Amino acid sequence: MERLRHEIFSVLSDEQHPTRDLIRKMPYLALVVKESLRLYPPVPLNNRTALKTTVLPRGGGPEGTSPILVRKGEVVMFSQYVNARRKNIYGPDADEFRPERWEGAKASDVGWAYFPFNGGPRTCLGQDFALFEIYYTTIRLLQCYPIIALPASEPNEPTGTERQRLTLVLSSTDGCVVELDRSL
Repeated sequence: MERLRHEIFSVLSDEQHPTRDLIRKMPYLALVVKESLRLYPPVPLNNRTALKTTVLPRGGGPEGTSPILVRKGEVVMFSQYVNARRKNIYGPDADEFRPERWEGAKASDVGWAYFPFNGGPRTCLGQDFALFEIYYTTIRLLQCYPIIALPASEPNEPTGTERQRLTLVLSSTDGCVVELDRSL
């Protein structure tokens, strides 16, 4: 959190409200948001119906490397939530929140293993707006509250083990309880 706070304050200086141009000068903020969306994608499950019979090149068999036949009319489900925690893609710490994983060339080249807003012709039209909202809200929270902490009465649960509610979107069943303190 300190690295993120330092970046925000060094870029914004005396400027209170971040502009799009100033936000673009915050690469670590982008890494934090990318890692957050990896572990908690807004739409964790999706599906497609095959318009014609086709073969997916891999995903079948005991090792997941064999082709899969998909007949016309069959539904194929896929999960960004599950995919984003694959250790063979993100490493042995795939379940951990670690924004620095995106700094190297290896992690930034995961291709279709990272798709919190889908991709290709079905990329979310609101992606840019949603990212800007996340960046802006994160910046303003850290500007207003120098101390954001887990209350002593709350359990510190490992990432992904907290109770979650799955509807069209992913949300925390119990909410997100934090202590906010304006004094430093």
